[in-house]
This record gives sequence, structure tokens and C-alpha cells, in this order.
Amino acid sequence: MKVKISYWLIGLFGVWCVAASQWYLFGIKGLQADPAHFRPHETTLGILEVAAILLITVLLGFGIAWFLRQGAIDEKETHIQNLSQKVSHTNHHEQELLQRLENAERALEQAQETLKEDFAAASIENERLQDELVRAQRESQERQEEIQMLGAKVQLADVELGRITMQFRQLENQVKQYEQKNQELKAQLNQMASAPKDLAAQLAEVPKETGRPRRLEKDDLKLIVGIGPKIEKKLNKLGVYTFEQIRDLTPEMMEQITTKLKSFPDRIARDNWVGQAKQLIRKASKA
Repeated sequence: MKVKISYWLIGLFGVWCVAASQWYLFGIKGLQADPAHFRPHETTLGILEVAAILLITVLLGFGIAWFLRQGAIDEKETHIQNLSQKVSHTNHHEQELLQRLENAERALEQAQETLKEDFAAASIENERLQDELVRAQRESQERQEEIQMLGAKVQLADVELGRITMQFRQLENQVKQYEQKNQELKAQLNQMASAPKDLAAQLAEVPKETGRPRRLEKDDLKLIVGIGPKIEKKLNKLGVYTFEQIRDLTPEMMEQITTKLKSFPDRIARDNWVGQAKQLIRKASKA
């Protein structure tokens, strides 16, 4: 479209040049086209003037066009320079963005690798925690079972403790009784110390005091629990041969026999020799 307009303008310029030349030659200079009145010198001079005018006009037009186009060119060059600077700045900014993008990609890759490692570590830790949870639940269940068993044992222990407490109280009462008897025996021993008697003589006098005839036969004292062959021999040496003698033992005699036998304290009372002797005498009387 612009090319066509240029051609039209050139054509109009040519027409204008021809018209202006005719007007200048024939209107201003007064030349005539009739050959009879042809004046070569004036015609040549007019043509040269027209050519000069046209040349000047062309040069002026070219200068004006060049000036106008140069301004547009300068503006375009300035615009191009601005665009170049913008492009350079854009390229620099793009390079920075690309560098940032690369850095971000590397950071993202590192973050992904770190995340994978953390995830793997977290998975391992989760499995370990699950195993510990299972063990803890198992141990808790075992502890609950142990607590239940201990509860039952504690109840039994409470019952046993109550029984032992009662037995302890009974033993305390027995100890008090034994202490009382011990004090009585000590008092009797103190009395006997002032007038001691021989154990054999006391044992010989027992039947007379009780009013029953003394038996001359010898009983098997080993039938009494707590009397063995050695103790039987020692009792015979002390003059004790029969169940009646053991039945009629007094606390003082028991103390003296225990001292002579060098046995455990209160063995005669503990093994209940007197009661066993009574039972053996009753069995013998029934027989």
C-alpha cells in the first residue's frame, strides 16, 4: 500500500514539475511555442532556470524528506537503543531468573533428597516406635496380670497376717504366762537354795507324798516322745525309772532334771512328758 502511494506521489510530482515548467516558461518568461517566434537563447536560459528550480526543489524536498526521515530514524534509533537496553536488562533479568530457577531447582532437588532421607528415617523410627508400643502394651498386660496375681497374694497375705497376728498375740500371752511361771520358779528355786535336797531323794519321796505305793518295776521311758536311749540312761542315773515318777514331777524337779541333762530349756514342758506319762499310765491301767 505504501509503495503505491509512493508511486502516485512521484507521478504527481512529475506532473507538477511539467505544469510548473510550462507555467514558468510560457507564463512568467513569455516564451511562445510558435516556431516563427522561437528564441533559442531565452528558451535555453528558461529551460536552465526551470531545471535549476526543479533541481533546487528536488534537493529541498530531498533535504526536507531526509531531515524528517532522519528525525524518525533518530527516534527509531533512540527507541531501538531503549529497546536494546530493555532487552539487555530483560536478558540480564532473565539470566538472573534462570540462575534463580536453577538454584531453586537444585534447592528443590536437595530438599527432595533430604525429604526422602527424612521420610526413610521417619519410617524406620515409626516402625521402631510401633515395636516399642507393642512391647509396652505386652509389658503393660503382663504387669496388669502380675498386679492381679499380687492383689490375690496380698489378700492371702492379709489373711495370713491376721492369722499370724492372732498367733503372735497368743504367743505374747503364753510368753507372759511363761514369764510369770519363770518368776514363780525362780522364787521357788530361791527358796530351795536355802535348803537343797538331792533329786533322787525327792523322787523317792514322791510316792509317799502322793499316798500311792511306789512301783519297783522299770518302765520303757522311750515311749515318751522326746526321750531317747541316751536320755533314758541319764534319767535312770538320776533315779527316774517309771512313768509315775515323771507324772509326779514338780517344776523344781523339772528344772533340776533339765540342768542335769544339759538339754534344751523347757524341754520337759515343751514335749509334755508329764501328760504323756499320764496317758501311758491310763493305758497300762486299762490293760
